[in-house]
Amino acid sequence: MDISFLIELIQKHGYISMFIFNWLLLFGLPVPNEVAAALSGVLTEISDFKPTYAFLSAYAGLITSNTFAYFIGRSLGHRLLMRLSGTRLKQPISRFSEFLEKRGEWAIALSFFLPGIRWAMPYVVGANRFPVMRYMMFAYTAGFVWLLVYFNVGRTFPYAYETILEHVQVFLILLSFVVVMVVLLRYLYLAKFTKK
Repeated sequence: MDISFLIELIQKHGYISMFIFNWLLLFGLPVPNEVAAALSGVLTEISDFKPTYAFLSAYAGLITSNTFAYFIGRSLGHRLLMRLSGTRLKQPISRFSEFLEKRGEWAIALSFFLPGIRWAMPYVVGANRFPVMRYMMFAYTAGFVWLLVYFNVGRTFPYAYETILEHVQVFLILLSFVVVMVVLLRYLYLAKFTKK
C-alpha cells in the first residue's frame, strides 16, 4: 500500500484518521504495524500535529482493536476450542491453557514485539478465557511501550524511518520464527517424554 496516500488521508482528516488507521490494522490493512506506529510520529515532524495527541490517537486505535480481537476470541474462539478438545488436539490445547495460567502475562507482553504473534495473541488469549483485567493490564502496558518506541523512531528519523523499519522487521520476523520453533520443539520433546 502506498504510504503517501495514507499521509494525505491523515493530514486531511486529522487525529481521528490516526485512530482509525491503527484500528484497521487488526483487519489486515496491508501495512506493517511498525510502519503504522512510526507514521504517526513522522506526521508530528513533517506537519503541525501535536505529538501528545497523535500518540494518544494511535494508542487508542491500537488498544481498542486489540481489545476487540480479545473479545472476538472470547466469544467465538472458546466454542472452537471446546470442539477441538474432543479431538486429538485435546492435549496440546490443555497444555497451552496451563501455559497461559502460569506465564500468560509475559507471553501477552512479549507478543507485542513479535510480528505475526502480535496479531494472533488477543484471539488465542480470549479463546482461552484469560481474565479480562489481567489481559488489559499487560497488553495495554506492552502496547504503550511498543508504540512509544516506534512512534519515536518516526519522530527522530522522519525521512529514513521506512528503511530503518525494514531492517528491524527482518530481525523481528526471524526472532518470531525462532520463538515459534523453540516452543514447537519443546512441545514435541515434552509430548515424546510424556508418552515414555
